[in-house]
Amino acid sequence: MEEFVIFLVGILVSGFGTIIGFGGGVFMVPILLIFFGYNIEIAIGSTMSALVPASIIASVFNLRDRSIDYVVGTLIQLPAIAGTVLGAFLVAFLPVFQLQFIFALFVVLVGIMMVSSQKAQERTRHTGMMYRIRRAPTTFIRKNHAKHLAYRINGGLVSALGFASGMLAGLFGIGGGFVQTPMMIKLFRIPPQIATSTSLFILIITSFTGFISHFLLGNVLWSRSLPLMAAFSLGAIGGNILKQQRAKGQRIEQLIGLGLLLAGMGVLLNLAIKSNFGFSF
Repeated sequence: MEEFVIFLVGILVSGFGTIIGFGGGVFMVPILLIFFGYNIEIAIGSTMSALVPASIIASVFNLRDRSIDYVVGTLIQLPAIAGTVLGAFLVAFLPVFQLQFIFALFVVLVGIMMVSSQKAQERTRHTGMMYRIRRAPTTFIRKNHAKHLAYRINGGLVSALGFASGMLAGLFGIGGGFVQTPMMIKLFRIPPQIATSTSLFILIITSFTGFISHFLLGNVLWSRSLPLMAAFSLGAIGGNILKQQRAKGQRIEQLIGLGLLLAGMGVLLNLAIKSNFGFSF
């Protein structure tokens, strides 16, 4: 019965993650921890394995839609590979309690950023440090002729983002999308449709690299990973079918932020409950 419930939850999580460009790992890991009693290593290993087929399926849909920015994806993806390997091996050396606590803080921080008011964003659109960075000499303009869109990015900063998101992917089993998608939208003003599609394209390599790393560490149990892989695959198909009806602009940003806040608070609640009852970490 538990396996069937996890399967259904996996479909829903993957579908939602596909729509908002996360892949679903940021939600699935705390769900496995809190509601199904997985230890963090197995939860991460199972989720990483499930993200591999889901990201491939989503990218096939986005390839047909011509909404992937391959230049931005490459700038993020290459350093993310090194970051993912580093993060995956850090799991074996960091205490579980601190690992979960850091995970929750990152999720909550990004969630707060994503639910910030549109009015505050408009005040800083043409001012502040990030505006100046986007217009530094190393920046360049990207154009998507199929979508009639253009935006400015900084290659060096994008690559640094890639390494950081890859490390978080390996460390927290989140595929990196929870960092990449909000940062592409917030920092580089990449249109949400391009950002979510590019993030899922990047997820192919980062999730596969993380999966191999966790497999070598013994964190992938096929009896738990295979059903979740099937669930995430079905969810990716359903999420892409529903994409045409998704919210746009500020609404989708607030939806992303709400999901992150809920996930982060869920992990913090789990830590508080176990600490009060004297669980050993």
